[in-house]
Amino acid sequence: MIWAIAVPLLAVLSLLQTTILRHLPLLDGNLDLLLLAVLCWSLLRPEEGMIWAVLAGSFSDIFTGGPFGVTSIAYLFAAFCISFLHGRLRTHNPIVVMAIALSGTILAHLTAVALLVVFGRSLEIGYLLLYVTLPTAFLNTVGAVPVYLTLRLLHRIGVPVLTEDTE
Repeated sequence: MIWAIAVPLLAVLSLLQTTILRHLPLLDGNLDLLLLAVLCWSLLRPEEGMIWAVLAGSFSDIFTGGPFGVTSIAYLFAAFCISFLHGRLRTHNPIVVMAIALSGTILAHLTAVALLVVFGRSLEIGYLLLYVTLPTAFLNTVGAVPVYLTLRLLHRIGVPVLTEDTE
């Protein structure tokens, strides 16, 4: 059941991000709903978070027209790193969720920049870090808790109810 919701949800978030949120920048950064969804889902279900990262990155790459796979790899790396924290932190704490969003955004952006440089793109790295990564990290940090709370409800719907075995 969760996959029947995940794919349309990520597609809608991607469309929302590329059509509306890109027109609401802070400097040159934007709220990255797809990355937040991936990071929050990786906290809730680390075994599925990396699949969400590939799906979300693919949607992002398709709708933005960037080099296909760069966003997927960047999201995947961030989700992989975040999934190690599952069970080690009290993820229902808003401060932890915000810290995960901040660090995950920086990881994903640094990974994407590194991949683009490897692919031969000429980038002004200082400008990207100062005017894109930092504002995006700030916006993602602010938006992390509502996204996490929404996805936690989805997580609870998708988790089967545990029943006691009667033998």
